[in-house]
Amino acid sequence: MRPVLTAERGVQQGADAGVADKRPPGSLAGIVAFDLPDWVRSWGGVVALSLVLAMFGPYGTFLSMDSVSRVVFWCASALGIAAMARTAHAGLRRWPIAAAWPAWQRRALSALIASLPATLWIILLFSLCAKVPLGALHFWRTWPQVIVTSMVFAVILGRRDPLAPPATAPGPELLVSLPAAVTPEPTPDVAAAFLARACPRLCDARLLALEAEDHYLRIHTDRGSELVLMRLRDAIAELGEGLGMQVHRSFWVARAAVVEATVRGQAAQLRLSDGTVVPVSRTALPRLRAAGWLAEKD
Repeated sequence: MRPVLTAERGVQQGADAGVADKRPPGSLAGIVAFDLPDWVRSWGGVVALSLVLAMFGPYGTFLSMDSVSRVVFWCASALGIAAMARTAHAGLRRWPIAAAWPAWQRRALSALIASLPATLWIILLFSLCAKVPLGALHFWRTWPQVIVTSMVFAVILGRRDPLAPPATAPGPELLVSLPAAVTPEPTPDVAAAFLARACPRLCDARLLALEAEDHYLRIHTDRGSELVLMRLRDAIAELGEGLGMQVHRSFWVARAAVVEATVRGQAAQLRLSDGTVVPVSRTALPRLRAAGWLAEKD
């Protein structure tokens, strides 16, 4: 039998890891993998795009600015526009009507909203970097160009936006009761320890739900909510089983926080004790029924 060389063993292990992580076997991604945080990937993409724009100097910046001024202008412009687009997008996702829209519609509207203050920001930066009087720049001529740039950054920052609940044919709604004590009440120590570590301000509150917002996590409690830098899957792994269940790609819900469920065909919604309405995905519906979350009235 031919001996296996150390280098070959390393390649094979990397390929096996690639298969486990759903990367192509034997590919470079399977052999050398970097687990970067989501926010690094998104904002790093924004910075990389700004450097490319600084290199080519579109919209007259190549002729009106030197290389250093171009880099400063495009980096500040890109980060400012991206931050405004992300803020508008997060606000739309908190609006119940817009939360039910397809992701591309929210991104387009968030880019349009962000383009208004972003245009003022671009005019100010252009005046400083190109040494042009503010009065020589026109808002309505600059605005269409900013809209296009805002659309690009809205797509970059929102590419992981959770999918909207699947549409179903209109049908009668069914209100179901939630039987008490379906599962034994879990110890609150796990939730208390999680809140004390993730958001000390709410350490004495009762955990209701977790919601993924782009690359952040919004922690819902009976004393308010807080946005922290954390992945939803990491928080679910820390809380463990028994306390609640992931009911949607972007939602985890504590079992004790659910007071009512509305079922329509293959879609459902959960109403929490604080009035928050959480969508239930089609794939999670059978698991909730099996766990007794959606026991119907006789």
